[in-house]
Amino acid sequence: MKNLVIRVLAVMLVALMCVGLFACGGNNGPANGTTAGTTTGTQNPNQDPTVEEDFTGHKDPKFYTYNTYTSLSPSNWNELTYQDNNDTQIMSYIAGSFFSYDFKYDEYGEIVPGEFVMQYGAATKLEDVTDAYREAWELPEEGKGYAYKITIREDMKWDDGTAIDANDFVYTMKEQLDPLFQHYRADSFYAGSVNLVNAQNYVKQGQEGWFAADGPYAVYTAEELDSKIVFTLAPAGPLSVGEDTVDAEASFRAAMGFPASYDAAKTAAYLIANYLGGSAFTAEAAAAMEGKTMAEIKADATLKAAWDALIGWWQTDPDEELDFFVTYYTFPEVDFDEVGIFVGDNNYEIVIVLSQPLDLLKDDGSLSYKAAYNLSSLPLVHKAKWEACKVAPAEGATLWTSTYCTNALNTASWGPYKLESFQSGMQYVLVRNENWYGYNMDEYKGQYQTDRIVCDTVKEWNSAWLMFQKGEIDGIGIDVTIADDYKTSDRAYFTPDDFVGSLQLQSDATQLEARQSEGVNKLLLTYQDFRKALSLSINRADYTAKCTTSSLAGFGLFNSMHYYDVENGGVYRNTDEGKKVLCEIYGVDYTQYEDLDAAVAAITGYDLDQARELLTKAYNEALAAGDIKEGDKVLLTFGTGAINESVQRHFEYIKTAWQTMAVGTPLEGKIDLELKDFAAAWANDFRAGAYDVCMGGWTGAAWDPGYFLLAYLDEGYRYAAAWDTTKVMMTFTMKGVGENGADITETMSLMDWYGCLNGYSDAKYDWSSAALEESQRLQLIAALEKEVLKVYYAVPTYNSFGASLISFKVDYVTYEYNTFMGYGGFRYMTFNYDDEGWIAAVQEAGGTLNYK
Repeated sequence: MKNLVIRVLAVMLVALMCVGLFACGGNNGPANGTTAGTTTGTQNPNQDPTVEEDFTGHKDPKFYTYNTYTSLSPSNWNELTYQDNNDTQIMSYIAGSFFSYDFKYDEYGEIVPGEFVMQYGAATKLEDVTDAYREAWELPEEGKGYAYKITIREDMKWDDGTAIDANDFVYTMKEQLDPLFQHYRADSFYAGSVNLVNAQNYVKQGQEGWFAADGPYAVYTAEELDSKIVFTLAPAGPLSVGEDTVDAEASFRAAMGFPASYDAAKTAAYLIANYLGGSAFTAEAAAAMEGKTMAEIKADATLKAAWDALIGWWQTDPDEELDFFVTYYTFPEVDFDEVGIFVGDNNYEIVIVLSQPLDLLKDDGSLSYKAAYNLSSLPLVHKAKWEACKVAPAEGATLWTSTYCTNALNTASWGPYKLESFQSGMQYVLVRNENWYGYNMDEYKGQYQTDRIVCDTVKEWNSAWLMFQKGEIDGIGIDVTIADDYKTSDRAYFTPDDFVGSLQLQSDATQLEARQSEGVNKLLLTYQDFRKALSLSINRADYTAKCTTSSLAGFGLFNSMHYYDVENGGVYRNTDEGKKVLCEIYGVDYTQYEDLDAAVAAITGYDLDQARELLTKAYNEALAAGDIKEGDKVLLTFGTGAINESVQRHFEYIKTAWQTMAVGTPLEGKIDLELKDFAAAWANDFRAGAYDVCMGGWTGAAWDPGYFLLAYLDEGYRYAAAWDTTKVMMTFTMKGVGENGADITETMSLMDWYGCLNGYSDAKYDWSSAALEESQRLQLIAALEKEVLKVYYAVPTYNSFGASLISFKVDYVTYEYNTFMGYGGFRYMTFNYDDEGWIAAVQEAGGTLNYK
């Protein structure tokens, strides 16, 4: 998945206030230093070294330690299973990369601002071998980018000296896709950018049970399916079919938003009252259809007429008959030899075969920026340690698990550093991995001066701030409480970020209802007008000024760091399409302004009067529907991964804004909020409906906004778990993409549109970057962004900019942020003091350093 990961606000706030977080937990690319906000940087390798060093530059007789902190200790750093940004902390130091970015230097040895060059790392060659495998793997008759051969270095080793070759990568992929585990990251190789042929079929083989019929079956054929699919309007559970109790529900329920309290009879009554009144679909017919196969329904004239009425109202696309049925299904077995990855002609060649093409090479055969972006590496585990860490299913469970990469003993490194020690909730220490292949490469001469990285878990920013002033950590974010005194410091720098801070609002009506109690309501959150009111009640400019140091008001899913055309500097948010979306969502008529820029500048996202009107409207509708009672209090639970001063400040601002919104409405004095710490489980708990508001957002995939939409649309990632984007329909006209430049108008589900945008093999059209110019794809990216924004399950609030202080102890190679290299990563960090010298310097300053 293109490193698409989510960050909770607790972690994000530390990222804004503690530069050290990125050294600890950001994907700061120890091998290439590519991520925004990395806390490292250093000398130009073309300059003369300042200390005596050997070929690689890491044998300096002095010792250099970088000290940093995180607010939340990682739970694991397993490439196969990690779920959020916090889990990437250690992982980012202990892995190598096939390809990477580097600074571009001019003839004088100076960094060229904003530019980059591509480099090979663990790989020495990349070749498009589509033609060689086209027939054997039944690839499309035309086109490139479906198969690649990656030649890797022959000197790669694990930190314990064990050799690494192509077989290890193929073994790891087999484990990544192992159906006995169902690893969280498995779908990165069938629902991301690197989509291996047959990967999905291999993962899902052997799955057996009741499913919504449109899960295992994409196409409805009467002859094959009529006796296999069972009609139901009921929520999962109560329907009996023979001796079975169905633990699945038909997908139309999620599309319509029915809560669990709507049983089959109540669901039928709703459909009749609102859509099918006077038709053959009656309450009696619906009850008789419940639990019957399609064949049984068609055999009864009355039931067949009812079915015809129902599907006649519902269907807009082929195969939507399946939406009202469930089925018992077993996914067939698939051999791993049928998956698109294998060893090539020798043990140092990896061949991958893709279901969707990737454009990793330029026309001249050199590396495209996409090589490092889409395929920086493949997952890799140490075979002996991995096998030793497998854990059989516990009693009552069905899936295997692994303890790999959860402590120092079961961790292996093939990157520049290795894990020396780990104490959960306290500290971890990384030291130089002498067996890293990079120390044998000319490209890294004079680099990686850092010998050791020490990361302490420090929950509160105030504690970290005291440590920074005492010289105990080497970077920290500038908190809003000290901003006036330190933003002008010579050691201050400012970092743009692709992170958009957002409020994720709970979509699971069943769980909202289950967590209600007498006099306490949560179901109002299922009303779109109420969610929109919550959004409009937040004065984003005031919010960012009071709760962040340097971030700006945010209104969309994308900010100025999201590029649709990387090589030409094309920023999605700066396009006409991207600007119009914001104007339309926030009610600004751009035709009344001088230009689109002026219209966008007028957006505030804040309209208290409209918020109160929408709140009142939603309340009255909920009251009439029986979803709230007069006198009920609305209590919303905010969840986070850690509670500290900064999180508390954000929470109190939102609480005040929403309570102010209620003044003069039927809910005046009846909206309350509570803050709870869900620790490392915050993400999964929110998906499961355990709380109501998640203060977080997404980061990653900043150079592919079309792919980035996966975070909001795909069921495997979106936090609006009950918003079924496979059933939410959109009618849209793609201009100029048909034959001879004709327009194409279609009505499809959001996920079907997404599939077209990203060239999925089963999509009706291929509008991927390989098939269309990026400028043509913008119209669909914008349309899908608007669909996400208008339902208000995700409410953007700010675009992240970090204001930070860097210690006198270390320095960057540049303080001008580079989109590709950040500030250089640990690869380029230089030290002004070794460990002994730093202790002496702090003592000479009286034990407290002055950074004003």
